[in-house]
Parts: sequence; structure tokens; C-alpha cells
Amino acid sequence: MASVRSGKVLPDRSKLESLDGSNYHRWSQKLFIFFEQLEVDYVLTTAAADVAAVAEAVAGNVAGAVAGTVAGAARAVAGAVTGATTTTAVAAADKFKKDNKTIHEHLLNHMNNSLFDFFVTKKSAKIMWDTLESRYGGDDAGRKKYVVGKWLQFQMADDKSIMDQVHEYKNLVANVLSEGMKMCEILQTNLLLEKFPPFWSDYRNHLKHKKKDLTLQEMISHMRIEKANKQNDKLSSQLVNSVKANLIESSGVNKDRFKGKGKQVAQERVQKNKGFQFKSPDGRIEKIKDIVEANLVENKSDWVLDTRAYRHFCSNRNPFHEFHDSTDGEFVFMGNSATVEVLGKGKILLKLTFDKTLSLSDVLYVPSLRRNLISGSY
Repeated sequence: MASVRSGKVLPDRSKLESLDGSNYHRWSQKLFIFFEQLEVDYVLTTAAADVAAVAEAVAGNVAGAVAGTVAGAARAVAGAVTGATTTTAVAAADKFKKDNKTIHEHLLNHMNNSLFDFFVTKKSAKIMWDTLESRYGGDDAGRKKYVVGKWLQFQMADDKSIMDQVHEYKNLVANVLSEGMKMCEILQTNLLLEKFPPFWSDYRNHLKHKKKDLTLQEMISHMRIEKANKQNDKLSSQLVNSVKANLIESSGVNKDRFKGKGKQVAQERVQKNKGFQFKSPDGRIEKIKDIVEANLVENKSDWVLDTRAYRHFCSNRNPFHEFHDSTDGEFVFMGNSATVEVLGKGKILLKLTFDKTLSLSDVLYVPSLRRNLISGSY
């Protein structure tokens, strides 16, 4: 929650990561900006022994003697000031002590336990700040090796947000550059390419075959587009799986439908093993190998569809979006050895989820069928 000081809304620092030594640069920059907003940063940049500087930073026109500690600075401001009143000096000393305490508390609250135990006995915020700078902020070979190692060890994973990981990689690159080490942008891009997660391996190989070298920003733009494409493919796959889950598969007609009808029973049983058949105009019988029946569930306006089928029969004239009367004398050979005439052919539009519409072409109009829609392949 943001805090208010002197009419200013200050950022919330309760979620600032604790200092553990490895994150000193970012940690110190965020806190110093916060201290500037509080207008207490002068405590970190002004020596406690310089009474004149302390008083001038706070009161504006104070000069004085020197002291060795914060308490000494307060006493010097209170008793050895020239060119300012005693009241102003006391106010300046009190403000310095208060601001020093404010920074001291913020520093301790944003350290891990081991650092907290070490610094808790130190009362000067400036001494704490300078100690941290000398320990973790030095420009030495160890620091450079550390940031380079973190950069080289970076690896993306499939179970994390791809763009969050890209942001993390950019921060690692920025840390390397901040140490004064030069690195061309093509190298930054190519290393990121090698760090793609396994799910992105095909796209990585695709980018490797490009003749043009990409900048890091161009690579990130390509990744955003690919991420959107993968999300769309995932939604499409879920839609298809949802349709398939409602399929009612059948390899033939119900075996008990014609039970008890005399001599025709044996012939029907033979026919059922063959499945549905379609009779072409020239009299050839073509076997329909795979039959999927899309049956109505509750009302006659809802359809369940096998999207893999490419031969469709409909017994209802109403759902046809386009319709043409049949003139070539086609027949459908039924499971009970009967043939029924095809009266027409046309297109049916089926409404799916997500406002999708599926078009079925060359649907045969066969009123004698007992199902609303039969789809299959032969």
C-alpha cells in the first residue's frame, strides 16, 4: 500500500526483495530513489562528522564544527553553530537524527536474516550504506564473473510464462553491460535463441534457417507473435476435442432392430457386418467403411458432428442452406436390404461453439432415414 508524506504519494516498498548480496545493484537503486522521494537521502551522502554540511543540507544556512558520530554531529549542531540561531541548530540536529533512524529502519527491513544480524547493532545509516557498497558494489573481477555466469546459465522452461522469462533474460544482459563488458546485440539474440524451451524447438530451428540476423528486439517481437499463434492453435485443438467428445460411433445398425422377422434375419445379420453402403447411379455398390452417426441429444435444432467424415446424409429438408433437386437417380442401400432414393443435394451450415460455423457440402437429402444426420467415409 502506498504511503503519504508531506502531501506526496510514495510507492509501496513492502514487496521489495530482501538484500542477499547477489541483487545489491538493483536493490540499492530502488531504495535510494525511495529515500530521495522521502527527502532523506542527504543522510547517505553527507558525512556525519561534517556538522556544517549536515546543518546546511537541512537548514540551508548553517555552518559549524566537526564531530565523530551521529550523536556528536547532533551535539555540534546544537552547540557549535555560527551564523544560525540555537533554535535552528536544534531543529536541524533533531531532523538529522530522525531521518537517520528512518533510513536505518528501511535498510534493516529489506535485508535477509544474516545481513540483518550483522547490521542491527550499527546506528549510522551512512556507515551501513558505505559498508554495503564496499562489500557488494565494488567493480571487481568476482562481480563480473558472477553476472556472466548467471547470464550463461539462463534457461527457459515450458511451465513458465515465455515473456516473463524474456524479461528476466533482458535483465541479465543489462547486468553484464552495467559491469562495463561489451557485447554485440547479435550475440545477445543468438544466445537467447539457444535458450528456447523444448516446446519451442521447431520454431527455434525455423529461425536458425533465416539468413538475416535479428536484433534482440526483433527476436522478442517474433516470439510475441509465435506465442499468440500457439495460443490460437491450443484453442482450436480444444474446440475439435470438444466436438469429438460428443460423437456417437456406430459400426452398423442395431442388431435387434429386425429381430424376429423370419427369413430376412439371417440376411440382415450378414448385411450388418458390412456396414452402410451407398449405391452409385451406375449400379456399383461402394462400401462405407467408417460410419459415425451424429444424433440429436435433446432438441432437433442442435447437431453433433464428426468433423473427419466427408459423406453426409440428412432426412430433414429445413437445415439446408443451399438445395438442388436430384436428377441423377442416386440411391442409398440400407441395412435392411432396402434402397431409398436421394431426392436432393445441398449445403448445410452447422453452428459450433465460439461463434464458429462449419459448412457441409454435397449433403444428400434422404427423407426415409431414421436419423437426422448421418456422416461417414467410404
